[in-house]
Amino acid sequence: MWLPFLLTFLLLQLYQVTALKGDSQCGYLVCVNATVHHDTITYQMTARQERMGWLALGFGRRMAGSDMVVMWRNEDESLTISHRHGYDHTEPQVVEEPLRTAFLPMLQPTLNPANTLAFSIPLDKSQWVHKPEKNGTFEPLIWAYGMTRPVSPDPHTTIYGHYAAGMLLLNLEKDLPGTPPEDSINDTTMPSPSQDTQTASEERLPYTTHELIVLGHGFLVAIGMLVLLPAGALVARWTRTCTDRWFKLHKLLNYMIALPVILVGWLLGPFAVFEARASHFTDAHQISGVFILVIYLLQLSLGRYIHARRGRPNRATHAPSNIFHVCLGLVVIGVAQVRSGMNKWEEHTGKELSHWCHILWKVWIIALPVLYLLGLSLLKRQFYQESHGLNPSSAPKHYVALSPDEGHRSMLFNADIDLDSLPDHGYPNYATNGLTKEAETAVPLLRRN
Repeated sequence: MWLPFLLTFLLLQLYQVTALKGDSQCGYLVCVNATVHHDTITYQMTARQERMGWLALGFGRRMAGSDMVVMWRNEDESLTISHRHGYDHTEPQVVEEPLRTAFLPMLQPTLNPANTLAFSIPLDKSQWVHKPEKNGTFEPLIWAYGMTRPVSPDPHTTIYGHYAAGMLLLNLEKDLPGTPPEDSINDTTMPSPSQDTQTASEERLPYTTHELIVLGHGFLVAIGMLVLLPAGALVARWTRTCTDRWFKLHKLLNYMIALPVILVGWLLGPFAVFEARASHFTDAHQISGVFILVIYLLQLSLGRYIHARRGRPNRATHAPSNIFHVCLGLVVIGVAQVRSGMNKWEEHTGKELSHWCHILWKVWIIALPVLYLLGLSLLKRQFYQESHGLNPSSAPKHYVALSPDEGHRSMLFNADIDLDSLPDHGYPNYATNGLTKEAETAVPLLRRN
């Protein structure tokens, strides 16, 4: 007699398990887990930072014209649900009679409850979009994250501006195999971005416009800070004792190429924040980026100032401005925020960078200081050349001086300026052309071909 009842009970439990559908995805600072059962959908929102004021989930592709549910946890641990409608970039207005009324699930999440809020709402497929290339139907959602909790549990109270916002696409027709029964779905937690389920979900979706802007920002700034500026510094350190053309290459790398690359990359950063409707200059990465750009521009201006005064009489070979210019350049390269930018990308999008990016970063931060420190071994040669007038960057273009012993200073001079002060010994090869003048000095001069 009891066997039919047992089979019926098992079939009902199996139906509860297999009937659940839904999807989950992480955006910048907010993860959303959606579970569909019959005509109701439960959304679970989890803030990815400890400080949480309020969370909102909107149904649409952009804030303007979208209905949304705003939730926050009050001081007495009670929860408030506020139905709002977005009107461009102003505070969403309260909707007294929404088309769909959200309500609290029977059980709120028990894991990480301080940063997780959940609500249930009647299912509405009117805004779902079928994407054949992804072989699925997706619901576009917008999310917003505020860091300041409203002062009152009243749903009509003013909510402060969001700290960040973004968009998600959830495939709510996807089966959730092995999902627990409906009465316990609220205890599930949002998978972390590093888990296989989240990675698989992200890989199915192409880069959003916002993510492409962030990628452009990171790529250009990394090229400027890790390739062009270090290359210019190494050129100045290694080649200045070998050729008088080192400065042209140094200027080409650090000024003509690096400046536009870094400026465009830097400007993409604030543009990405604006596109995400987030707040500007609110964390260490953003604030430090401003200071690094200012230091870089100051270092460039100082370099042009030094070059403009080059060759003036009574100017010290190593003036304080020269030393300060070098120090500023090393500071800009040393404090470049490429590593923190990599961390921000993973935090911002929930997508991990390729493993080779981390390996390349570790190799480079070791190789670059080693190369520069090895180049300091040429300082003795540089100082000797400068003290004896043998510096390739200041030597006459058509003559090479043979240096005598170290105790005797070279008589290398600029023939266009100094030859008129020498006596004429009647040599037949004496001419008025500065390029062919020769004179008897304490140091023989050889003609360079």
